[in-house]
Amino acid sequence: MGMTNLQRWLLYIGLFAIPYLAIVSGIVQTPGMKKWKWEIQLLPLVLLVLFGAFSATVVLYRTFTFNDCPQAAKELQQQIEEARKDLISRGFVFRD
Repeated sequence: MGMTNLQRWLLYIGLFAIPYLAIVSGIVQTPGMKKWKWEIQLLPLVLLVLFGAFSATVVLYRTFTFNDCPQAAKELQQQIEEARKDLISRGFVFRD
């Protein structure tokens, strides 16, 4: 059985958070830790900004490349007119 999106995101967050917290709290010590400590502490913020930029880029790209469907719009307008005529025939009064 597959994972839900929530389970998948929690797995990814856990795979990042556990080593990150172990490094930041000092449980894991390596020779280069003192040199890169500030960058490691800022890593979640940097990843959050990159994720936001990526998300905004995807939304903007999909907005600008959105396909118009003139045939579907025409069909929808016809269905609206049919529904309107049906309601009028049943005694509904529109306030246009």
